[in-house]
Amino acid sequence: MKSVSFSSLNKIEQNLIKEAFEASEHSISDHKVGCAILDTEGGIHKGSVNRHSRVVGPTCAERMAVDQLSFKDKIPELCVLVGTFKRKGWKDHFLCTPCGVCLEMFLDLKKRLGIEEVRFLCVSWDKTKVLRVDLGELYPQIGKN
Repeated sequence: MKSVSFSSLNKIEQNLIKEAFEASEHSISDHKVGCAILDTEGGIHKGSVNRHSRVVGPTCAERMAVDQLSFKDKIPELCVLVGTFKRKGWKDHFLCTPCGVCLEMFLDLKKRLGIEEVRFLCVSWDKTKVLRVDLGELYPQIGKN
């Protein structure tokens, strides 16, 4: 797990962050969350948080992007997550990381595809904080298994 500056990221990473922010604009919720996953062939799969009034529970941005990735039988190389929440005390410099359900989904994806690791960039809404982290660090009980 490593904090890095936005300006230190390469152009591909910065573009993926831009794509995640664009995806967040499609959120159907008071919250804005966007995810963009780069696959190993250079394709981008995006998702946003969706909360419909007649459906139990929201669809996380990560789950929407992973569904697209899986539908096309692609392998993730890097997942970017951005978000801002309309809740008391939330600040634009806070980081949005995958929820427990999404961590389980990424663990399943890792095992199903037989990949070594799933890498993330978690970016604050104001882009002042960028966390470079692996699934094994967000979900430490799995380690590198």
